[in-house]
Amino acid sequence: MAATPEQDDKDGGVKPYLKYSGLAFQMIGVMVIAAWAGMKLDEYFATQNPWFTIGLLVVAVIASMVIVIVSLNKK
Repeated sequence: MAATPEQDDKDGGVKPYLKYSGLAFQMIGVMVIAAWAGMKLDEYFATQNPWFTIGLLVVAVIASMVIVIVSLNKK
């Protein structure tokens, strides 16, 4: 028998492992997009060093950590 929305609220809503696995995939997705965009920008501007890739990955790591911290602080 399927759980009704009222039963989900009684059980604590979304299971914790689903929430955390979703966060992991979200972090991976942000990193992949940042790396891809950085490589494209480095290619477009013909930079000698991959500064755009490095910069975007650093921003992606910081943004991902902020998202995780905010998600963990929510009930």
